[in-house]
Amino acid sequence: MVSTGALIWISCRPLLRTLLCTSSGFLLSRFDLFNGAAARGSGQVLLNVTFPCLLFSKIVPAITPQNVGALGPLITIGCIYQGLGLFMALIIREFFWVPHRFRNGLLVAGIWANYGDVPTAVIMSVTSAAPFSPEDSNLGVAYVSAFILVFFITLFPMGGHHLIAMDFEGPDKEDDEVKEELQTRKRKRIMLLQNCLRSFKLSSSKTIDDVENSPTTPIEDGRELKKGANQSECVTQVVPDRASLDELASEPTRHHRRQVTFDPLVRANTFTGEVSEKANVSRAASTYAGQDVLSPTPTMIAPTERDFDTGNAKMTNEKDGELVSSSRNPTSPSRRAWNVFRSLISPATISMFLSFPIALVTPLKGLFVHLDNSPIPSAPDGQPPLYFIFDTANFLGAASIPLGLICLGAALAKLKVPKTWNSLPLGAIGWMAIGKLVVSPILGILIVNAFMKIGFIHEEDKVLRFVTMFFSCMPTATTQVFLTQVYSGTGEAEHLSAFLIPQYALMLVSTTALTAYSLHTIF
Repeated sequence: MVSTGALIWISCRPLLRTLLCTSSGFLLSRFDLFNGAAARGSGQVLLNVTFPCLLFSKIVPAITPQNVGALGPLITIGCIYQGLGLFMALIIREFFWVPHRFRNGLLVAGIWANYGDVPTAVIMSVTSAAPFSPEDSNLGVAYVSAFILVFFITLFPMGGHHLIAMDFEGPDKEDDEVKEELQTRKRKRIMLLQNCLRSFKLSSSKTIDDVENSPTTPIEDGRELKKGANQSECVTQVVPDRASLDELASEPTRHHRRQVTFDPLVRANTFTGEVSEKANVSRAASTYAGQDVLSPTPTMIAPTERDFDTGNAKMTNEKDGELVSSSRNPTSPSRRAWNVFRSLISPATISMFLSFPIALVTPLKGLFVHLDNSPIPSAPDGQPPLYFIFDTANFLGAASIPLGLICLGAALAKLKVPKTWNSLPLGAIGWMAIGKLVVSPILGILIVNAFMKIGFIHEEDKVLRFVTMFFSCMPTATTQVFLTQVYSGTGEAEHLSAFLIPQYALMLVSTTALTAYSLHTIF
């Protein structure tokens, strides 16, 4: 059993090393010794050379047919963490205002966490010393590669990065207008909830009276209602007057909003506010509910509907009561498949796709690393024939983590610290940091322990348990900074910096606590 003092030191030591490396990049950038051109060049070296070499040098010796089954839990938990981040971001966006140019960027900040340099550096440091064994360091990085694979596939081939581009479509909105829309949505939801509760209580009391006084069932198939005053009262509770419907229908036009829908006819009826006078109560109620739930802000129906490179987009906008439809030329399936395939062709993913087969096929693995009873003869120096490739990858990969942390520090140094925090969405900023670095780790521990109890995660695989717990406590990826700078057209990421700075500051405390707790429970 590891003592409390040892746990605290083991948890703090890797973060101190990470902090020192990151601070060096921060200071170099602040003193203009590591400018933008140097950072971009270093980033290209990191992404295209050193990091793929690191993955290859760790996956090939660490992955075996006995532990390859851990990829299933790793990928599953990676997807669960992304879904959890999306859910928290949606909740935050519904209850706290965010700038119009960051409405979808908030979702990206919740979904895609830092799955690269920071967790790799900490996991390598923790698993290379007691209470882990020395060979657990390679296995830890191999497990990290599964999270990186989930990150790359969901962000690029699946089109997640297009969410950032959608923030910069159309005209901008003032912060006061966004706040007003949020308050309007809240009032509508409260009114809808009150009407539903009032209608439910009224219908419950009337049903009891009808059962006692009527020999027949008063409502059949959900269509037959009592006549007279009871029916008019029920309609009054559910259906608003004509003026309210027209006001709700015309509201998107007043704010110059564009709604996307799969059915233009439904949208036409919604915008004109035409409700048939012969419609029954259920149809009137559904029409009212549909208009009331509509978000005043533009809503993404599906990512493929707004694809910038592939797919079809169909948008409708209102002009003098008529619908004007515009559509892009459809992209052929072969072109769509090529775009997806091209997004998968990155050095990091290629390295992973090559490393796993080599690690699992014994004759191939024997070409690169030493194996007991290897069927491959050794080279004249006693090493495997292709050991020089593995040795080169190991040599270059050693530079990946320090270089990545230096680039991270330089990126943080370029973020503009807001001068007036009172004008920022402090509620969204604070709850995003708490959600990702306090709530998410708690849920991550519960998820991993639940999977361990049902046998989805083996209790004996201590590295797997530690890695899956640790990835639940990661801040937003700095990759979003670069993507925002590209899509904004101005090279700025002003809103994102206010969200990143508190998260990376809180990370120092939360990851230390999570590391200490996870080591205590595992060992």
